[in-house]
Amino acid sequence: MEFTQSVSYPGTVEEVVAMYLTPDYQQRRFGSFVVEGSESVAVEGERITFSGTARPELLPAAASRFVKGALHISFTEEWTRDEAGARSRTRVTVDGAPVSVEATSTLAPADAGSVRVVTGNVSVRVPLLGGRIEKEAVAHLGRVVEHERELAASWLAEHR
Repeated sequence: MEFTQSVSYPGTVEEVVAMYLTPDYQQRRFGSFVVEGSESVAVEGERITFSGTARPELLPAAASRFVKGALHISFTEEWTRDEAGARSRTRVTVDGAPVSVEATSTLAPADAGSVRVVTGNVSVRVPLLGGRIEKEAVAHLGRVVEHERELAASWLAEHR
């Protein structure tokens, strides 16, 4: 299921990209979603990878009956910069579940900092229920975006 979301940041394009490529920011960003001690973060140039074992209580009820053990989440994001701002390609996969997210985004200067527009696709490959789970995931994105905006604003204020 396709989605588009927009996030405003109180920081320049350079500050926001640097934030996303910082392991400590990714730990803060994803830490509450994974089992403590299971996470791993790696930065290679303009690419960051975060992985960890998902906390089982966060799994949507409609999906939990299809899961047969721990879910290992892998998040990869790669940034490129140009004169207009920056672009990213993001991929999230879940080992142990037929779920994936792929997205691209543009990050551009704005009056109060910068704005990121994310366009992507959530895919849940479960017969009969996949579409319902995708709709639940996309409906939840608004709360995720608001959390992301608050977290980024806090991070940027702390690191200026």
